[in-house]
Amino acid sequence: MKKSKVDRRQFLQYSSALGFSWALGGMMSSCAQAPPKPVPETAIPGGLRIIDPHAHPDQFHTLRPGHIDGSSTLEKIKAVGMAASAFAAVGDLEYFSRNSFVPFYQSTKAQLQRVHDLVKAGKVKLVLKASDVPPAMNPENPPGAILAIEGGDPLEGKPERVNEFYQMGVRIITVLHYRNNELGDIMAPYGSMNPGPYQNGLTQAGRKVIERMQEVGMVVDVAHAHPKTLRGIAEMNPRNLLESHTSPCPSEDLRRCHRQRTWKDMELIAKTGGVVCTWPFAFDRADQRRKTFADWAGEILEMKNRLGMDHVGLGTDGGGSIPRFIQGYRDVRDLPKLASAMREAGLSPEEIKAYMGGNVYRVLHGCIG
Repeated sequence: MKKSKVDRRQFLQYSSALGFSWALGGMMSSCAQAPPKPVPETAIPGGLRIIDPHAHPDQFHTLRPGHIDGSSTLEKIKAVGMAASAFAAVGDLEYFSRNSFVPFYQSTKAQLQRVHDLVKAGKVKLVLKASDVPPAMNPENPPGAILAIEGGDPLEGKPERVNEFYQMGVRIITVLHYRNNELGDIMAPYGSMNPGPYQNGLTQAGRKVIERMQEVGMVVDVAHAHPKTLRGIAEMNPRNLLESHTSPCPSEDLRRCHRQRTWKDMELIAKTGGVVCTWPFAFDRADQRRKTFADWAGEILEMKNRLGMDHVGLGTDGGGSIPRFIQGYRDVRDLPKLASAMREAGLSPEEIKAYMGGNVYRVLHGCIG
């Protein structure tokens, strides 16, 4: 079947005409009788509640970005109608700067303060409970900001630091990033940088930190965590683990997977009631092609079939300097193209709704209340 080409404005107009019946997959006949009404570019696509659990909007985490990544900005978040986005501080940011001697703890607090400044200015709304996420984006209102930390390095293995960052509003912590820290081991190093000695997975300090995160009400994000670290966390019987940005690996060989997840690892996450989020990262390898929206949508369909649709979600890593994007993806404003590709792949309106934010909302509700 020849695929129809739907530009963003047409998609918004079409889905607006269907309204919530498109998103919920029911009662379409009554809405289809009404003629399509033009909608502004800021309108939410088809009543979807888009939630991005991993992003660095406007690259807020650094004052001197080495590479400009505008794929997630406040302006574009509002333009696509995103209800909420993570604002992920980089916990090991100073690891990338050989001339910096700022401790991880101080650096992370400074990054988080920039988001609090946005809250005070009325540009974002801080999400402390799942109910703080707007049911749909109103361009007149600020989007939700979910405070996160990518890399548990500023915790220094101290559970009491979890309490401190919780009081600052942090609700998601990605336990590892690009260093083997006090909590466990990473999947893959950053370029040629030395991540430090490996510790055979989750450490005792890591267990205590995970326990405290679950006690206070935080989402445990296992992105970047080595399979041994992931297994150690999964064996603790946690609730609703999150893998915030990855894609499936066709191999079981970690050296070939790099930052991709094996099916075995994704099944562990799904068994906790959690969600594996996929990103717009593009590559073309001998055993795997991931270059187009159709490839991305086909991958989501396979994940649905193998993991269950409840365990698949979106995580863009916008502002994180992804090396290459899916063809046609410039920034979050192009997410309607993915929704269209998902429909063409055979996914239902309800499944698209779940992927775009419904499943992540369930994880938020189960973890942070």
